[in-house]
Amino acid sequence: MKNLKKLAIARNKSLTSLAVELEVSQEAISQYISGKINPKLSVIVKMAKILNTSTDYLLDLTDNPNPNDFKLTESENALINNYRKLNSMEKIKVDSYVQAMIDFKN
Repeated sequence: MKNLKKLAIARNKSLTSLAVELEVSQEAISQYISGKINPKLSVIVKMAKILNTSTDYLLDLTDNPNPNDFKLTESENALINNYRKLNSMEKIKVDSYVQAMIDFKN
């Protein structure tokens, strides 16, 4: 939860006010940030809602604090849906082709 303190500051939330809204102690917030204890799942979800972020960001699984920035276009969704219809060998070929295009571009 390294991103928690950074995000609270960015959202103009004091750790004290965050603790009050989450109905936990300020010490608990400090321990979440230091990694001494992990919050319950329900607290993480509530924290994400309060700070307008994703649980992935709070859990340091992504560097993007704004989940709304990550929206796929209609074309991207279509590509993903089509990719999912392929068998394993076809997916390997597509992956190889895409990697070759990226390598060629660079």
